[in-house]
Amino acid sequence: MKHVNTRTLFAYWDARRRGGPAPARADILPQDLGGLLANLFLLRRMDSDHHVFRIAGTGLCRMHKREFRDQNFLSLWTDHDRTHMRALIEGALTAPAPASATAEAVALDGTAAPVEIALLPLRGPEGWLDRTLGLYQPLEGGLPANRPAVRHRLLEVRPPSESASSISIFGRTAEAPRALIANDV
Repeated sequence: MKHVNTRTLFAYWDARRRGGPAPARADILPQDLGGLLANLFLLRRMDSDHHVFRIAGTGLCRMHKREFRDQNFLSLWTDHDRTHMRALIEGALTAPAPASATAEAVALDGTAAPVEIALLPLRGPEGWLDRTLGLYQPLEGGLPANRPAVRHRLLEVRPPSESASSISIFGRTAEAPRALIANDV
């Protein structure tokens, strides 16, 4: 995880799970995450192709110039990027373990800004691993205010396994893949 906010959220998630595989949604308290709220989101898994926003922070909505509640997170992605993102979320819920990705948020005019996306599994009220706590963290200030993100391009994925390697997506990242270690999840 590259950004300090992503590492902060992971540390909070890890503490809230109290040694178990994943915390319950009820264990995540918004007041504990004050500085992260603008970029946080919460997804509910309806099926493998539908991970619906239950909550989307104001920073995420502002960067896209729209509301996301009740919309499918996977609609932000197209083609193979959607397939990879779906597999990443499903893997995080199945493992259960954190996963993350680096992507570019792209405006209509082609302007792009890097973002880090963290995906942390949660148990819903029925006890099932069907929620994902996420962070949509711009890495360099984001897009200009008059250029909302209209699509995303995956650059790198970090699957939910402590021994897995980062995977460069179709050569679109300059960073060489490296081993994932527990402190870098």
